[in-house]
Amino acid sequence: MLISRWFGRTVPVPQKSYTSLKEDIEANPTIFGQLLRAEAPVQILFDEDDEFFAFRNIKPYAPLAGLVIPRRYIIQDPDGLAAEHLPLVLRLKDIGMKLVDRYYPSSRECGDYRLRFHRPPFNSVSHLHLHVLAPASSFPISTHIVFAAPTPWAIDVDDVIARLKAEADQEDSNSTLPLP
Repeated sequence: MLISRWFGRTVPVPQKSYTSLKEDIEANPTIFGQLLRAEAPVQILFDEDDEFFAFRNIKPYAPLAGLVIPRRYIIQDPDGLAAEHLPLVLRLKDIGMKLVDRYYPSSRECGDYRLRFHRPPFNSVSHLHLHVLAPASSFPISTHIVFAAPTPWAIDVDDVIARLKAEADQEDSNSTLPLP
């Protein structure tokens, strides 16, 4: 396991990518790896997918404080994701919206929810995770500050999606340029 430093904070970085999901989960050094291996207790919110997992956050930022993660270990750096990650981020958002619909449909109707990624080094787990919070109107002021976006602390999932779509569009336009 390599170690990376973000603003003086040490986080594990996998040395290789694993061919099987099982190998990837077994090598995941984070608390989320422990949850995926059923080595730690978790309150599951959504487990209908072989690629993603959603569960209740142990930090109750809001009445609905969920986390949506890919089962594969991807470093928590929403600003470092590439255009190839667009389908993954879209699916994280889709699951997050299903959680809001399931647990706080009135929050969905009036936009009283937040789907946010923490930015390094302001995350406590280095595995990519999307926070699903509702109703936003119930947040204490400290949660509003931590999950305000865009800030150095957090970024909205729609901002990440917009950037990744722009990058994908740029890649597509570069690939269609005529050769000299």
